[in-house]
Amino acid sequence: MNNYLKNHLPKTCKVLAALIMSVGLLSLGQIANAQNGYYALTFDDGPTSNTTALLNTLNSAGVKATFFIWGSKVSSNPSAIQAMANAGHKIENHSHTHQHMLSWSYQQVYNDLQQAQVAIQSAYGGTPTLFRPPYGETNATIISAATALGLTTVTWDIDTQDWNGASTASITAAASNAQNGSVILMHEGYTTTNNAIQSIVTNLKNRGLQAGSINNSGRAVAWSGSSGSSSSAASGSRTTVVRAKGVAGGESISLKVNNTVVKTWTLTTTMTNYSVATSAAGGTLVQYTNDATGRDVQVDYISVNGAIRQSEAQTTNTGVYRNGACGGGTGGSEFLHCNGYIGFGNI
Repeated sequence: MNNYLKNHLPKTCKVLAALIMSVGLLSLGQIANAQNGYYALTFDDGPTSNTTALLNTLNSAGVKATFFIWGSKVSSNPSAIQAMANAGHKIENHSHTHQHMLSWSYQQVYNDLQQAQVAIQSAYGGTPTLFRPPYGETNATIISAATALGLTTVTWDIDTQDWNGASTASITAAASNAQNGSVILMHEGYTTTNNAIQSIVTNLKNRGLQAGSINNSGRAVAWSGSSGSSSSAASGSRTTVVRAKGVAGGESISLKVNNTVVKTWTLTTTMTNYSVATSAAGGTLVQYTNDATGRDVQVDYISVNGAIRQSEAQTTNTGVYRNGACGGGTGGSEFLHCNGYIGFGNI
C-alpha cells in the first residue's frame, strides 16, 4: 500500500461511516430489526384449563397466534373462545371429535367438521376458514369435505414435539429454527410450551422474523386481522347485525355490501344476533349459500347502528320457495328455502 493510501484511507472510512450514519442509511439497530419475513405460532387441542395462562403469556410476549379448536370442547368452556377472540387471535377448526379420518367417508368428515364450525361460531360469532386435520393426516376426501364448508386444509412445517414430552429448551430450539413462512405446531395444556414462548419470540425477532397468520397456501404471512371469514371491509364504525337461524343447523349465510362479502356465518337452530363492524356502505343483502335437503334459513332482520330493517318488509327475496319455484315471488318473507338472498337496499 502506498503512503497516500496509508495516510488517507482510515480518514476516508471514518468520514464515509459518519455520513452513512448521519443520513440514517444504516445503524446497528436497523440491522437487528430488519424484516426478514413471518412465522405463525399455532396451538392445537384447545380450549383447555391452560387457555387463560397461555393467552396471558402471548399478551406479555406481544404476539398473536392461531388456535385450532376441538369443537366438542367448546360447550364446556365457551368463555375461553370468546377470550381468544377478544385478544385478537385467530380461531380455526381442528375437527369436532379429533379422530383419525383417513378411512372416513366424505359425509363422515363433512358432518364432523360442520359440527365444529357450528360450535365455534356459536361461542363467539366468527366462522373458521382454516382446518387443521387431527394428527396432520389428510387425503383428497378430507380436503374435499373441508373445502365444501369453506375451509382451507393446512398443516405445519415445524413440530416442536411439545405433545411428546419435549422440554422447554427443546421446544424453544425447534421453534427458533423457523424461516420465512414457517408454521410452528404447538399445543395447549403444557407448561413447557408456555415457558418457551417468550424465548421463541425473542429469538425470531432477533433474526428479523415477526409473528403472522396463515394464508390459503398454508404459509405464514403478515398478520391479516381477527378470526372469521371476512373481507377487508369487515372493520369500521358501522355495526351491522343480522338476526337469523337455521332450520337444521349448519346453514351458511353471508352479509354482502356492494357485492362484496363482508362476513360469513354458520347458523345454529337458535335465533342469534350475528354482528360485524364494517366501514362498507351501499347495496346490502344477506345471501344463503349451502342449501340442502332439510335446510332453510330464517332472517328476522338486519340492523345498522341500531336502525332495523325487517326481512318481510323487503321487496327482493330470491331464495323463498313460492308459487312452485325458488324465488317465485318478489319478497315479503323472512325465509330462504333455496340458495338466494334477501335484498335490504342501500344502507
